[in-house]
Amino acid sequence: MMSYKDVCKVGTGLILVATSFIMGVFYSNQIYDYQLLFGKNTTQLHFDNALRHYQTMHDVPHPVFYLLCGIAAMGLIGCIIRVYKPNPDLQLFEYCSLGLYVFGVCVFITNIKTGVDCSVVHNWGEVSENEGLAVLGSSNVILLLLFSGVILLQGGLWYTSWEHQQRLDKFFAEEAAEVKAKAAAATVSDSAASKKKENKKQK
Repeated sequence: MMSYKDVCKVGTGLILVATSFIMGVFYSNQIYDYQLLFGKNTTQLHFDNALRHYQTMHDVPHPVFYLLCGIAAMGLIGCIIRVYKPNPDLQLFEYCSLGLYVFGVCVFITNIKTGVDCSVVHNWGEVSENEGLAVLGSSNVILLLLFSGVILLQGGLWYTSWEHQQRLDKFFAEEAAEVKAKAAAATVSDSAASKKKENKKQK
């Protein structure tokens, strides 16, 4: 029977696997987004390439899209496992990790998915197509930053737990050594007292 501590390790694994996978998917968009957002010599050709890329992304097969959704749900399950019985001293970090993950999913649903759909229908609302593509690229960067925060928080939580366990092990080792030393001293004292009694009897 697995303890909750063991289940938390599984939850952490789910979070890290899902977060890393999703970051890899959306990091691939930086091939196009970087030029739109940070390029010094950005031309219309870069916007056209980005537009074709997102139009292709819109036509992704349904099984591939469902797999991405499943992996995102897997990470969310991992976050819920972690916040079910959080450590009182670390619960804010657990909640922040869950919040960043949920915000990242919301950015995908509200901004990225909508932007990809707009690349096909060419209806960008009150902004031009180039501005809409830039907003879409910014949303990808925001998603990457949010999920990077999740990984940093999970890494910090792991290190805190590891360091706490190290201090506990050291404390228990020192305590055991102290008890052993006291027992040895008591044995020596009892042995000395016994010898004194024997010497008195002999006299």
